[in-house]
Amino acid sequence: MEQAALIVPVVWLAVLSPGADFAMVSRNSCLYGRQAGFAVSTGIAIACWFHVAYAIVGIALIERTIPHAFGLIRILGAAYLIGIGVSMVLRRRLAEPEAAGPPAAFSARGVVTGLLTNGLNPKTSVFVISLYSQALGPDAALQQQVAWGLFISLSHLAWFALVSSYLSKPGVRDYVLRRQILFNRVIGLILTLFGTMLLSINQLAGLP
Repeated sequence: MEQAALIVPVVWLAVLSPGADFAMVSRNSCLYGRQAGFAVSTGIAIACWFHVAYAIVGIALIERTIPHAFGLIRILGAAYLIGIGVSMVLRRRLAEPEAAGPPAAFSARGVVTGLLTNGLNPKTSVFVISLYSQALGPDAALQQQVAWGLFISLSHLAWFALVSSYLSKPGVRDYVLRRQILFNRVIGLILTLFGTMLLSINQLAGLP
């Protein structure tokens, strides 16, 4: 119970804090509808297991097997965010609200977007590594580590599903569609800035 009292609020605060995941879910929900946002949310929840897996296997083991692995992941993540951000800034208007058609369906493309956004997100990486090394510790049972991984994944899924449901409401969606160029540029600039900051941090740390 003491461990749960520490871990649960930390996980929820990390999930609720704004970042690349929130920006991507918000954009897809507003422009393409609830199912599109939920697809991205599902990809994010699945990607959490990527971070949990290497936290369980052991950071030292991975570093010995694949030197600079996490540095490369951070660089790829930063480049991905910058690429997505720039494409959003340059993207043209989709359609007028009345001609935008029905909301998009749940798709594998949305899931992949969520997978890449979270799987390459250093914020989630640092959070999971810190949680497993500090709150759980190396002596925690495997079942316990997997159970907390499930909690982290489901917490992401639940929160972003709620975000998708709210932001895809007809009134919200119509409002955003009328201002989609501005909306894309704001989200794109946020992702580009976030990715640029990550690249700068990697260079200061002397990563390859």
